[in-house]
Amino acid sequence: MDTEGLAEVQAKAQELLAGRLEVIDELTGADQIEKNAEAAVQRARTAKATVWQKALRAGWSEEELGKLGFKKPTVKAPGRPRGKKANGQSSQRPRSEDSAPAKTIPEQPGESERPAGVGSH
Repeated sequence: MDTEGLAEVQAKAQELLAGRLEVIDELTGADQIEKNAEAAVQRARTAKATVWQKALRAGWSEEELGKLGFKKPTVKAPGRPRGKKANGQSSQRPRSEDSAPAKTIPEQPGESERPAGVGSH
């Protein structure tokens, strides 16, 4: 194939390809719109969850909110969990004196380590 023939084939190939590339540009734009919409929906769900928790703290029950036509959020509100469980108990187990490790005094030359207050003068 001579140079003119090659140039002609490449020009035809470019024409055919150009129509297909336009669709890729459109698809790229539509894909970005979808990603933006998904992000907006996620932000709205998070905002609803935050206000839902605020309503519960203000004294509304989930049942009352449901009767008003509100659906329970599908995501959890952001932030740290509260320090208390739903049953009112602390989320951390209190430490009893029995479970606390015994304090020890530094070892003296010729003595082994012993609990504080035991055998001291």
